[in-house]
Amino acid sequence: MRGTMVGCGLLATLVLAAGCAPYGAAGSGSARGAAASLEGTAWSLVELGGQPARAAPNAGTPTLRLDERRATGNTGCNSFAGPYELGGASLRFGALVSTRRACVDEALNRQEAAFMRALDATRGWRIADGTLLLSSETGVVARFAAP
Repeated sequence: MRGTMVGCGLLATLVLAAGCAPYGAAGSGSARGAAASLEGTAWSLVELGGQPARAAPNAGTPTLRLDERRATGNTGCNSFAGPYELGGASLRFGALVSTRRACVDEALNRQEAAFMRALDATRGWRIADGTLLLSSETGVVARFAAP
């Protein structure tokens, strides 16, 4: 009888522990049950400096991907790559290099320059409701959505 009680108590503990285990990244979840991760996700820019991001006619929306201390992406006009440092909620980009193609219009040129300045100013990050928020010392500089 005592062995059965211990077995039932152990089973109940395991069931409760499984129900309390974390599910996805802190502060982020989705209806599908999978949470986007900072690293390994191709993030699409949705807002830059409080303004909606514009897509370039042949390049699409600007993107950002972080993998093993290497950032890559595109600005809508050019590709970029370079190192980054991640420590908890802290994120800093190193020197980013990019191709030098001209954007089709002046508004895309301004967005590209602002995007690169936002990455340079980034000091922190968080994911909330499937949205990646990059922040500087003065506040959120860019918002990205997972695919």
